[in-house]
Amino acid sequence: MSIVAVVLAVIVVVFAFLIILPRVLMGLKTAKLKGQPAPTPHKQSAKRIKSGAKTILYFFTPTCGACRMQEPLIQKIRQRHPDAIFKIDASTNREAASAYGVMGVPFLAFIEDGKLISAKAGVQSEEAIVNFLTK
Repeated sequence: MSIVAVVLAVIVVVFAFLIILPRVLMGLKTAKLKGQPAPTPHKQSAKRIKSGAKTILYFFTPTCGACRMQEPLIQKIRQRHPDAIFKIDASTNREAASAYGVMGVPFLAFIEDGKLISAKAGVQSEEAIVNFLTK
């Protein structure tokens, strides 16, 4: 086996460990929570979640490049739905991030009737977010 092949194999393993594995684990955690009562460790959103109203928890970190891409969409939607979206800094509110299995940001948790409907990591479209809030 050549050195190039070994180096490529190591790169693939490291990539899988650092990128893919956390996403898989995050997916497993949110799959367990789906349909269950939404955790409420974030005090600002707890009242709305318990009321049953549609709620989105937007987990971000200030240093995240993808979060900077998501931010303008979140701000635009918050203008039309000011009480529906809660921004949570995952780097400082680790309890809330852990409760939802956040292992990567941006991460959106979609909650309705006090239950987690779905959760998605990565930049989400304006259409997907607005559709959840309006339908």
